[in-house]
Amino acid sequence: MAFDFESEEAWEALRRENAREKNLRMPCCGAGVTLRTSALGTKHFAHARRGPCATAPESAEHLLAKRTIVEGVRQTDWEAVAEHAGCSQDGEPWIADVMATKEHRKVAFEVQWSRQENAETRRRHRRYAASSVRALWFFRQHAFPIEKEVPAFRLAFDEEASRFMVQLPSPSHNEWMSAKDKDEPRYWRQSVELSRFVKGALTGRLRFAPALGLTMPVEVLTQTTICWKCKEDTRLVLGITFAASRVLPGCADIELNLHSFGDNLQDGASVVARMLPRALLKSHGIGELRPRHSRTEGGSYLSNGCVHCDALQGRFFEHEHGFNMEKALEVEARFEPEWAPLMEDAASDIYRWWFDERA
Repeated sequence: MAFDFESEEAWEALRRENAREKNLRMPCCGAGVTLRTSALGTKHFAHARRGPCATAPESAEHLLAKRTIVEGVRQTDWEAVAEHAGCSQDGEPWIADVMATKEHRKVAFEVQWSRQENAETRRRHRRYAASSVRALWFFRQHAFPIEKEVPAFRLAFDEEASRFMVQLPSPSHNEWMSAKDKDEPRYWRQSVELSRFVKGALTGRLRFAPALGLTMPVEVLTQTTICWKCKEDTRLVLGITFAASRVLPGCADIELNLHSFGDNLQDGASVVARMLPRALLKSHGIGELRPRHSRTEGGSYLSNGCVHCDALQGRFFEHEHGFNMEKALEVEARFEPEWAPLMEDAASDIYRWWFDERA
C-alpha cells in the first residue's frame, strides 16, 4: 500500500523505478500508475492516464481517511488492506476502501465523501453481506441510516488538527434536520477520533441499543399540584427516566412517562407497582400509581392519585404541569428488552449506537 511508505526516500525510489520500468498497475482497470502525494500529505497511487476507467479520483480527505482507518486496524490483531477488490455470490464486483481481516472474518470500512442516498447505501451493504463481508460506513453527509443492520456514522474533518472525528447520532437526530443545522451539538451524542473508533469497532466497543437488558438508575420526575377533590398538595409523576448515561457514559437516556407503561405494556401497571411501590411513593408525597376509572375518557388507565384522598389526577391536565419537573426520588431497575418494541415514543432514545470510551 502507498500508506506504508513512511520515508520520502523510499517513496522517491519507487517513483523512479516505476518511471523506468512502468510495472505498477491500477487494480481497478490495469492502467499505468503515477505516484502522488495529496494536499493533506497522503501518499497514493493514481491513474497515469484516465482513459475509459470509471473509477473517480479520490479527494485528499478521502485518501487521508483511508490511511487513518488502516492505522486504526493495525492497532488490533486484524490485518488491513486498502482498495481490496472482491465479488458477491451473484457475480457483482466491489472494491472496499479498507478491508480488515482476521482468520475467516472480514469487515469492510467505507468512506462516503460524496453524497449517497440511503437506498443505495442499503443496496451496497446487502452486496457486502452476499459476499460474507460485514461493512461499516462513514459519511460526510448528516443523513444516513440509523439501524443495527447498517452501521453508519458521520465523519467530520477538523482542518486545524488535520484529523477526523466520528460522530454518533443523538436521539434528536432525525431525517428532517437541515444541512444548515447539521453541526449543532444536540444532533450528535458522541465524537470519537477515527483511528480510535476503528480500533474500538474491531475490539467490541461499538454496540447498538446497549440499554436493553441494562440495570440502571431510574429517576422519577414530579411536580406538585393541588388535588381538585381534597384541595391538598400532592405530587404527580410526570417523567420516568432510565438514566443509561450514568452507567454507560455517552449512551442516551430513555425518557418515558407513566403512560409509556400503562398504554403500551399489557402488565404495565404491575411493572410500575414493582418499580415504584406505594409506600415508597407516599414517603415522597406521591400518590399510588394504579389504574383508575375516568368518566372523561370512559375507561380506566394507569394514573396518578392524590397522596391524601387517592382521587384520580386526570392526565388530560398533565401537560399544564410538565415545565418545572424535579427529581423526587431514584430507584434502580432493569430495562427489559421486550419493552422496547412496544414503546414507539422512546424508540429514538433506545435504538442508537454507542461507543464505549471507558479505558
